[in-house]
Amino acid sequence: MSQILQAGCILALLAVFFAYLLGPIVDALRRRIRVNRRGRPLSRPAAILLVYMMLFVPGALAWRRATAPIEQWVHVTAPAAIARTFQSDTRLAAGNGVTTRATIAFFRYVEDHVRSALDDIVGAAQYVRWLAVVPLLAFLLLVYAPGFRRSALRVLPHGHLQWRGDEYLRDVNSALAGYIRAQLAAGAITTVVCAAAFSLFRLPSALSLGVFAGLLELVPVIGPLTVMILAAAEAERHALAIVVLLIVFRGIQDYVVYPRLIRRGMHLSSVAVIVSVWCGAALNGAAGVVLAIPVAGFLSVSFRHWREYRAIEHLVRTAGDRSR
Repeated sequence: MSQILQAGCILALLAVFFAYLLGPIVDALRRRIRVNRRGRPLSRPAAILLVYMMLFVPGALAWRRATAPIEQWVHVTAPAAIARTFQSDTRLAAGNGVTTRATIAFFRYVEDHVRSALDDIVGAAQYVRWLAVVPLLAFLLLVYAPGFRRSALRVLPHGHLQWRGDEYLRDVNSALAGYIRAQLAAGAITTVVCAAAFSLFRLPSALSLGVFAGLLELVPVIGPLTVMILAAAEAERHALAIVVLLIVFRGIQDYVVYPRLIRRGMHLSSVAVIVSVWCGAALNGAAGVVLAIPVAGFLSVSFRHWREYRAIEHLVRTAGDRSR
């Protein structure tokens, strides 16, 4: 039951992610395409279906061609690379005379986490067909979310509560949009930097590994660690240089670039981001890590509005008592 709940939460997050990506495109199409002499804009469902046709036809063809290489990489190449890397690490430690219990424990700890992340990817492969639910959920969100917002606000009493509800929904929407922009920017930066670095060291699959690094940016800590191990395994002679380069990049990305992206979009401090990721990992593993920051942003907005509401209510009661 917990796995079904985790899968449902991740699918819902992907649907929200997809809806926010398509929202500006749908609005642009509706502004440009007119359907009758009066110049009425294209209906929202028709605009969404048009965007889907433009995206999914080439996407389906690309997926059909990429399925076999992806399965080969996930089931054969990646496990072999991980095994080769940790075997070489153990031999290197033994050859230098520094094989201690702490060293072996560190290698085993890293290996367990990388293999766990890979097992999660392999285990998730059987649920790939459920990704078809994501466009359907995104379609419903894009069509009915504006109407749902208006209906929800009509339920609230006129005056302060209705204004507060409108501001709350606006801030939640802004926080989710900020998270998606931050993830897109972080993924793009990681893809470009990793692909360029891997090409510099002439790795066999530099571009695909760089794209994989960008996709795994959605999973903090586990994703970058997996990419680091796989890149070091493919590098052979330049393994140490690649590990050092990726460690430096992760330090800049995780402690300088990404916190600024999140702070600008979601108004979360660096400490809040790190604590949220730790709590998500402790509660639900990889799924918890993926959901941690959006949930933290939602809770932050809700708590801030609750405090503001309580403060205003206190001022109103105080003013009423004084007037008596």
